[in-house]
Amino acid sequence: MILLADIGATNARFSVTTDGFKYEHSDNIQVIGANSLEELFSSYLTRHRLRKKVNKAVIGVAAPIINDKVSFVNANISFSIKELKKRYFMEGLTVINDLALQAHAIKNLEKSELSFIGLSKQQARGPKLLVSPGTGLGLAGITDQEIISTEAGHLNIPQKEIKHDLSKIIDTFISTNKRVPTYEDFLSGKGIRYFYEVLSGGKGESLSGEEILDNKDLDENCTKTKDLLIYLLASYLRYVALVWGSTGGVYLSGSIVNSLITKETYQTFREVFEDSETMQDLLKAIPLILVTINDIGFRGALELSKKL
Repeated sequence: MILLADIGATNARFSVTTDGFKYEHSDNIQVIGANSLEELFSSYLTRHRLRKKVNKAVIGVAAPIINDKVSFVNANISFSIKELKKRYFMEGLTVINDLALQAHAIKNLEKSELSFIGLSKQQARGPKLLVSPGTGLGLAGITDQEIISTEAGHLNIPQKEIKHDLSKIIDTFISTNKRVPTYEDFLSGKGIRYFYEVLSGGKGESLSGEEILDNKDLDENCTKTKDLLIYLLASYLRYVALVWGSTGGVYLSGSIVNSLITKETYQTFREVFEDSETMQDLLKAIPLILVTINDIGFRGALELSKKL
């Protein structure tokens, strides 16, 4: 069996495959509290009685990979790829960035698994991007020949985008953290909660990111939070799409974007994305596409498992 793992800073998702076409024994284990990758593996394999059956692995990590070393930014986990292979997966191991893992699934997604934001379902050519806000903000570039992981979420927010209530939020962030915010600080689970806290003046009960986006109680500050996040995400995509030249489309995955961007907000989202005095024609031609499935990490891992 080949272990398929999508390790984020909050959750570790596991499954196994025997043929590279379907996966089974899927499970989700919290990363918080774990002190090592081995601890997470052990928990999953023991729970499903797979310890002696797995001899290869495809692992996606929400962390930069620097030579042999992997150190998570938002979790207390680090490891050596060589040591991991030697101790557990001697017959084959692939370790890549988690967004790069997901990006391997893009080419095989069905149209029914996608929702196009403001453009028809046309076949676009050229480089693509995959962006996923979660615990952090992941971005991977996709060409015909290669998938390239990045740390583009750590870009600072340009002055041009600081409007409305966003100015107040940024000033509060700088005062508290003694640095300017990056896009990842705000376009993430922690960013959702931070926006709401600042806008509400720290009053009221503590809400989760999911509750803020659902806004079942029609809270004005939840609405403002959502509007600001839509604006900020669309502006971020404008910058990275122009840098990457992603004429093949910008794909968005994960539970946050699927809660944040609804058909009622499609027009506003595209208007912000296309807001450029010099590149509007190009931006209008770039598809923005929501990936609506929730197992894109496993789907990408299956593609890579075929090469082990």
